[in-house]
Amino acid sequence: MQLITSLDIRNSEYLSKNRLISYHHQLRLIFSLGNQVKNVLEIGIFNSLLTDLLKNNGYNVSTADVDPNLKPDMILDLTTDFSLPTNKFDAIVLFQVLEHFPYEQSEQALKKLAQATKKFLVISIPYCTQYLSLQIKTSFSGRPRHLLLNVPKFWSTTPVCNEHYWEMGLKGYPKKRILNSVVNAGFIIKQEYIDPTYPYHYFLVLEKNSHSG
Repeated sequence: MQLITSLDIRNSEYLSKNRLISYHHQLRLIFSLGNQVKNVLEIGIFNSLLTDLLKNNGYNVSTADVDPNLKPDMILDLTTDFSLPTNKFDAIVLFQVLEHFPYEQSEQALKKLAQATKKFLVISIPYCTQYLSLQIKTSFSGRPRHLLLNVPKFWSTTPVCNEHYWEMGLKGYPKKRILNSVVNAGFIIKQEYIDPTYPYHYFLVLEKNSHSG
């Protein structure tokens, strides 16, 4: 797995409009969990934007990453036999992370995260589709209306990003397989969300299944 700091990505390039849409939903979904969540662990960081926004809204946030150059609170490699403090974090969040290593290792990481989180895991993963997205917004209609037609690229094995080992929707990785892996890891799927203006990021809010294992 290549370290993100080795890719020479500047913040000005990373923080595209689509990326900021994704940040909006990351925050919104964490906020939606209400006062059940106070202590958050963010795994996989590039900048401090999400951490700072959460801290400014009263959350206690710790960070973890495999890349020491990002100066996380803890060095964490999800592809190893890692361990985390149990029942310390009300929510563990990781966005666009799991696809950066082989699928079987992603499944093992999910199982360990299920053991570690006190209540929730909030994630996003890439969803590779062919899509048509339409938005209608007028000065008198209030919220915009959207139409999204998307078809998973089940005939293809090529991820959108060459740093990814897999993406949901590609051949061998249907949504059903990913959702089954989540449930088998020890989670209940609390919410699924896709933004029709940027359907490449697929969000899942997962609740720890206290009756599993």
